[in-house]
This record gives sequence, C-alpha cells and structure tokens, in this order.
Amino acid sequence: MDEWIRPWRLYADFGGRATRRDYWFFHLGAAGVLVAVGTLSRLVEDSLAWLIAAMRLGESNAAALLLFAVMLMPLLAVPILLVPSLAVSARRLRDLGRSPRWLLLLAVPFGAVALLALLGLGRGVAAGVATSPPPPVALGADVYELAEHARLPA
Repeated sequence: MDEWIRPWRLYADFGGRATRRDYWFFHLGAAGVLVAVGTLSRLVEDSLAWLIAAMRLGESNAAALLLFAVMLMPLLAVPILLVPSLAVSARRLRDLGRSPRWLLLLAVPFGAVALLALLGLGRGVAAGVATSPPPPVALGADVYELAEHARLPA
C-alpha cells in the first residue's frame, strides 16, 4: 500500500529515485483507478440513460448535460494521474542511471513501449555504489581471478 501512497506524497518531485516496485505498484494502482472510474461511469451512464428514457426527458438540455458530464468522468481521471505518473517515471529513470529526458520518448509513436520496457525491466543502481561492467572472463579462467573481479568496491 505504501508503494501506491508514496508517489502521491511526492506528487511533483522529479528528483530522487524510485524502485521497480514503486514504479509498478503505482502504475498498477493507477490502471485500477482508471478501470474503476470507467466502469462506474458506464454504469451510471446506462442507469441515467434508462431514467431519461423512462421519464421522457430526452429533449431536456439539463438531462443531456448531466449525461455528458458522467461520460467525461474517465477523462477527468487521466490529468489527475498524469503528473504523479511522470514524476515516478522520472525518479525511476534516475534510479536506472538515465536522464529524465528519456520521458520525451512518450511523444514518439511506439516510444512508450520502449520506455515501459526500459523502466519496468531494468535493474536500479544502488545508491552510492559506482558500477562498472565486469571484465570479460575467458573460458577456463582461474577461480581466483573470478573471485577478484567479484569483490565490491570499498
């Protein structure tokens, strides 16, 4: 539950880091909210349309306006979720050691798919630990050489 609440507390904080768990739980919760709002909107819309037809209020502007407002409910949820979604994505990119400018991929067709793969599947960088790729190890390398390369920096 804290993974869903934390991005709301850091609503517009684009600095810092976000773990893979934070990123996925937030977006899973956001998808759940969008599905719930869409389902609720559809149910209310169907009930309201039935009520308008039963009461013969089809020509009423107020009834049409109310029905239109209910239909717009899912569209209102998207901007509310947009800023925290971008913020948690920027923090996740920073955790991966990348620039938040990678979010510009969202403006490119199918760029969101590439960004999703980068954010969701990449391993984060531990804070304060410099990472460098391990040197290539030839087949039949000595065990002591392998142990030397596996040591963490002090």
